[in-house]
Amino acid sequence: MLGAGRLIRSMEQAAASALVLCGAAQAFAQDAPLILPSGVQASYYDIIWDEDLSVIRLRYVVPQLAEPESLYHADALRVFEDMEWLCETQMQNVFAAGEDAREQGWESVVVTLMDRPIEFGMRDAEIFQLFEWFSLSMDGCEPELDEYHD
Repeated sequence: MLGAGRLIRSMEQAAASALVLCGAAQAFAQDAPLILPSGVQASYYDIIWDEDLSVIRLRYVVPQLAEPESLYHADALRVFEDMEWLCETQMQNVFAAGEDAREQGWESVVVTLMDRPIEFGMRDAEIFQLFEWFSLSMDGCEPELDEYHD
């Protein structure tokens, strides 16, 4: 059983961590559009903290996905490299410097690219979306290529 002083310190630490995360996420959301390694432009849409699965979902709008003449979405390696780059670079913006997402209980990141905004969990056959699942490791974002996730 925790003593009152220890419980209050634990609650204060949790509140401080929550403020850091909120501040980092807010700063993250205000960033300018990103130019991906492929040269395609992506705009941050939102971040979903899926506590049940210990997953952080980074969601971006990439209008070029809807342009059939660009064939961006048809080049799987190019798209994967962009999604991996987003995971590696943008996770650094989600947490304060020196904080490790894994130490806070987060195990994975899902990067979503969509041709236009849609609320998380909604379906629309007119909206093109791509998803990639990554595990968080000491080396950064590791693709989960051989596992199935709901």
